[in-house]
Amino acid sequence: MGPCTRFRVKVRTASGATAVQLVAKECQTSRVLKHLGSAHSEAEQAVSMEAARKELHPDQLEFDLDSLGASASVSPAVQSQRSALLWDVMRNAYTILGLDR
Repeated sequence: MGPCTRFRVKVRTASGATAVQLVAKECQTSRVLKHLGSAHSEAEQAVSMEAARKELHPDQLEFDLDSLGASASVSPAVQSQRSALLWDVMRNAYTILGLDR
């Protein structure tokens, strides 16, 4: 048996609803583990997706953004896509290990 990946999917049903399912994939085979519900609105879909997230990661803590106050309502913006610090750390590690020669 190879590694198994579990994830949630949204599938359009014949009635036009959106079904939310937990799926496991191993090699090239996918199988539905659990059907979490069918949603006919965005709100119902959000509830089903949250239920799926909690089922996939039951012990994961939530970060309480409300406790940060009003300043947390501002959307974060990407300032740069360059990972200078990461590259510096990796370059120094390679130098220390002698892999830069």
